[in-house]
Amino acid sequence: FQTIPQYNVCTNQFEWKSIIEGMIGLKMSASFDLLISVKNPNRFDVDLNNGSGQFHHDGNYVGLFEIPQSTISAKAISDVVVKVTFSPDKWSAIGMTTEYYRGTLKFVIGGNANVEIPALGNYQFDAKFDDVIVNVNDPSQDDTHLCACPSWKKNPGQLELDWGV
Repeated sequence: FQTIPQYNVCTNQFEWKSIIEGMIGLKMSASFDLLISVKNPNRFDVDLNNGSGQFHHDGNYVGLFEIPQSTISAKAISDVVVKVTFSPDKWSAIGMTTEYYRGTLKFVIGGNANVEIPALGNYQFDAKFDDVIVNVNDPSQDDTHLCACPSWKKNPGQLELDWGV
């Protein structure tokens, strides 16, 4: 019997307010690390390979993410550091800023990764997800009950973004 793993976004670097404030200053690119803790309740390790995806806002591409090769350990919580880059054009940045302050900012994300289960004879499949809606202002996005690394827990004032123009 397989159970779908749970996850939480744990990083203090995923503070939307700081990203939006950077866009107000017309800094149209932000790169940061996103720490995700994944709880695998199953009896087998899962390897993730070649994971990546894109963020879209109002049908326009606004960013990408890369999931590094990672092992999600069996019966444990594993941490994965995802690299995220936002690079909206100026009109998308303005629209995102407006929606953020109205409490209505949403992204559509899609991506894929190769999944391998070594204990099952290296069984592999491609996991693909499309049209996943992320409501940035949804308070449930703040759930960090799986996060154990205190230096990465959300803490306003510790945000460090790499802004590019």
